[in-house]
Amino acid sequence: MLAEGMIALETPYFTIETELGDSLVRIRRSAEPYPTLLEMERDFEAVSAVLDRIGRERKRLLVDLRDGPRRNDPQFELAMGRLRPKLFRGFPYSAAVVRTAVGALQVKRHMREDGVGAEVFNDEQDAIDWLRGQSVRSEMPPATGGRSSRPPPPEGGRGSWVPEPARSSWVPPTIEDRRSSRLPPDPFARSAGEDEPEDD
Repeated sequence: MLAEGMIALETPYFTIETELGDSLVRIRRSAEPYPTLLEMERDFEAVSAVLDRIGRERKRLLVDLRDGPRRNDPQFELAMGRLRPKLFRGFPYSAAVVRTAVGALQVKRHMREDGVGAEVFNDEQDAIDWLRGQSVRSEMPPATGGRSSRPPPPEGGRGSWVPEPARSSWVPPTIEDRRSSRLPPDPFARSAGEDEPEDD
């Protein structure tokens, strides 16, 4: 488990915890519903400002949504689509913890819509292990927005924290790629100097 650390922010809706010597930042969503969309927007702005102050680039983010109230009315969904990226923006590695399979599907859909490459778990320790590079999960979802597509390097390890460029689509291998030992030969490729077939 992530040891109880310093409370960087506590509102009726979110708590942000950090721990000295640990690169993990944990955000917990409480069960308290937002009374108005304006209150939600103000709260997200406060959370985002604290995350900016903590420093996102060399941190790993854990967002615990298990106690969060369910709500999906159109106005709320529209506002959340604008505010959610404020939480995940700038973190090289992030994970969300949810309570149910339905919640996992919803969060994964939101991540796709927001262009966030975060992993989703239903167990907090599994999420922490993954963020610390100690998990059996071998890869993240497809990377977007410059987020690394590799799993996090182990804490204290020598992994690079420079995000890889986003890949928006699969690129077919070239003939040069196939000549490497990593790819099987293309059965339809012509050898060098082979004539083009003539049209009938």
